[in-house]
Amino acid sequence: MCILKKFWVGVFIIFSNGLLSMVYAFDLVEAYRNALVYNADYLRSIAENTAGQEKQVQGLSALLPQISVNGAYNENYVNLPATANGGVAGFFHQPVLGATLNQVIFDFSKFSTYTKAKYETQIADLKLQDAKQKLIGTVVSAYFDILYASDNLEAIRMQKNAFEKQMNNAKKAFEVGTVSIADVNDAQANYDAQNAKEIQAGNDLLNRKTIFRNLTGLNPDLIQPLVDNIDLINPVPNTAEAWSNVAQENNITIKVLGKKLEMAKEDINIAKSGHMPTLNAVANVNYQGLGVGDYGNGAFYQAINSVSNQYAEQTTGAVGLSLNIPIYSGGLINSQVREAIANFEVAEQDLTANKRQVDQSIRNAFWQVENGVNFVKAQNQALKSSQLQLKSVRLGYQVGVRNSIDLVISEKAYAAILLDYNKARYDYLNYRLQLKYLTGQIDENYLKQININIKH
Repeated sequence: MCILKKFWVGVFIIFSNGLLSMVYAFDLVEAYRNALVYNADYLRSIAENTAGQEKQVQGLSALLPQISVNGAYNENYVNLPATANGGVAGFFHQPVLGATLNQVIFDFSKFSTYTKAKYETQIADLKLQDAKQKLIGTVVSAYFDILYASDNLEAIRMQKNAFEKQMNNAKKAFEVGTVSIADVNDAQANYDAQNAKEIQAGNDLLNRKTIFRNLTGLNPDLIQPLVDNIDLINPVPNTAEAWSNVAQENNITIKVLGKKLEMAKEDINIAKSGHMPTLNAVANVNYQGLGVGDYGNGAFYQAINSVSNQYAEQTTGAVGLSLNIPIYSGGLINSQVREAIANFEVAEQDLTANKRQVDQSIRNAFWQVENGVNFVKAQNQALKSSQLQLKSVRLGYQVGVRNSIDLVISEKAYAAILLDYNKARYDYLNYRLQLKYLTGQIDENYLKQININIKH
C-alpha cells in the first residue's frame, strides 16, 4: 500500500511539473509582449516620446496671446518742495495693478521656430516607432542566441563523449599492448580540450540567458525550440532593387534624418529672420489706487492729493502696434546664417550617407534571405548525409571493420554539421526580420509569421 501511494505521488509530481512547463513556456510573441512592459530601454523611449510631444505645444505658444498681470502694494516716502502750505514730508501706501496683452502679428523667427517644433514632435513619434520595431529584432535575436548557445553546448558534449570513448579505448588497447602511450596521451589531450570547451560554452549559455532575462523579465529556461522544418520563404518582391526602393521611402532612420534636414532648413530661416522686422499688437491697462497717508503732518495729507495727481486714484490704458526694425548687430546675424547653412549641409550629408548604408544593408539582407532558403536546404541535406555516414561507421565499428578513430571523426563531423544546420536556420529567420525592419514594415503581425516556426 505504501509503495502504491508513493507511485501515485510520483505520477502527480511528474504530471504537475509537465503541466507547469506547458503553462509557463513561451514563444517569440509572448517574449516580445513581455518586453514591451519590462524593458527599460523601450520604456525610456515612451517617456522620451511623451516629452517630445510638448515641442510642438511650446512652439505654438509663442504665436498665441501673451498675457501678464502685475501688482504692487508699496509703502512710500515723499518729501514735497515748499508750497503755500510749507514743506511737507511723510509716508503713505498706494496699491498698483497692471495687465498687458501682446499678440504676434508678424515674427518670421517665431513662425519658423513653430515649424521646427512640429518636426521635432514628428521625430519623437518616429523614434518611438523605431524603438518598438528594434525591440522585436532584439527579442528575436536574444531568443535565438539562447537556442544557438544551447545547440553549441550540446554539440561540444557530443564531441566530448566521442573523445571519451576514444580515450577509454586507447587505455584498454594500451593495457593489452596494441597501442603506445603516445596514443593514450593524444586521446587524453583531446578529451581535456573538449572538456574546457564545454565549460566555456556553458558560461556563454548562462550569459545569453541573463541577457534575455534582463530584456524580457522571463525565465530563459522556458523558451521553446524551432520546429523540425521551418517555413522557408523567398522574399517578395524578388529583387534587391525593389527592396531598396521601399527602404528609401519607409526606413525610419531615413525618415528621421529627413525631418532633421527640414529642421536645419528652418534654422536658416530663423537666422535670416534677424534681418526682418517684427510687428506685435500690444494692449495694457493700469490701475493706481489712492495714496493714503500713514505718517506726517496735516499739510502732508492735503498736499499729496492736491499738489499732483501722481498720488490720486486713476486707471489708464492703451492699445497699439509695436514695430521693431533691426538695423545692424555687429555682423552677428550674417554669421548665424552662415553657420546654419553649414549645419544644413551637414544634415544633407548625414541623410545621403544613411541612404547609402541602408541600401547596402538591405541588399545584403535580401541576398541572405534569398540564398538562405537554399543554404538551409543544403545544410539539411548535409545533416542527413552525415547521419547516414555516422550510422554506417557505428555499424562498421560494431562488426570490427571500423576503428574508434573513425567513429570519433564521424561523431565530431555530425555534431558540427548539426550545429551549422541550426545556425543557418537562426540566421535565415533573423535576416527575414532585418529585411522587414530596414523597410520599416516590421510589426507584431509579421513577428507572428516568424513565430510559427517555434514549437508550441
